[in-house]
Amino acid sequence: MYSDYYNMYNQYYGFGETNYRNNEIQSNDEEIITLNQAIGLIRQSVVNEKEDEIFYNTLINQAPTEKEKNIIKSIRDDERKHNSILRKLYYEFTGQILPVDTLTEENNNNMDYKANLEKALFGELDAVVKYRKIMGTMPSGKSYTLLMSIMTDELRHANKYNFLIHNAK
Repeated sequence: MYSDYYNMYNQYYGFGETNYRNNEIQSNDEEIITLNQAIGLIRQSVVNEKEDEIFYNTLINQAPTEKEKNIIKSIRDDERKHNSILRKLYYEFTGQILPVDTLTEENNNNMDYKANLEKALFGELDAVVKYRKIMGTMPSGKSYTLLMSIMTDELRHANKYNFLIHNAK
């Protein structure tokens, strides 16, 4: 079935079947990870989501208006939800429960509000790339859908941070 698809490509684009497949694999090497690598990224993501939650509390305190505080609170609350989803996925794949987060809210952040918004924006964009890689390894529709929901939340967050950056003085 798929060989017909590739033959169609060969016919219209002049790629040899072997060359096309090799080119496709070579161009996507950094995107393709193993399930074990994905599980490691999920474990790290649990920590990252907790760090984000703490960082966003700093942003909430810096936000100049109630409207901006509420936008950032909604993002922080999504990060809490992501942490829970990722913990459940980790357990489903490994049978192990990750330890409770022991991070504390120490405010070592001396950056101004706008700089912190920019930091948050690029953190969200980096998370999209990470979750896209993890999604590619998901063996079931359920785990794929959960990762897709997290990834689309991260994209929404990036858009919200762009809005906040645009309005920041």
